[in-house]
Order: sequence, then structure tokens, then C-alpha cells
Amino acid sequence: MNALTFETAVAADHQLHYELPASLPVGSTVRVTVEWVVHDPILDHYQPRTEIGHKLLALRRAYLESGGKLMTWDEIDEEVRRRRG
Repeated sequence: MNALTFETAVAADHQLHYELPASLPVGSTVRVTVEWVVHDPILDHYQPRTEIGHKLLALRRAYLESGGKLMTWDEIDEEVRRRRG
């Protein structure tokens, strides 16, 4: 997965109050890394009520674990158009 890292100097009027010390030394350099965290509420919380629901969720889980990616509605439409010719 990709991460974005950047560095910046702390200014006197900094807005970096979230999750950081209240008094950052002015003029010091901070490094911030932003990473994409995979979180899928469906896989984490959903409990199917029917046998087909259990099977579909198991198929979805296996697909994602094998490296498959979920598509947007636009990507699905494009895939259908491509396959239909």
C-alpha cells in the first residue's frame, strides 16, 4: 500500500493540536505520514441471516483475501460494457 509522507516546520500559529503535544517547539520539523487503512465494515460487522448470504459473504471474503478489489458502480458498468462488446 502507498503512503504519503511530508515534512513541515512548526510555525507559531500551527494547527497541529490533534493527537500531538500541546506545545510543539516553534521552528522544529515534524514528519507526518498518511496511510490508507483497509477497513471494511461489511466484513467486520455484517452477519447474514440466510444460507445464500453466508455463501456470498464467504465468496466476497475469499475474493478480497486473494487480492481482488471492489469496484465502484461506474467501474462495474464499464466492465459489463467491455464484456458485452
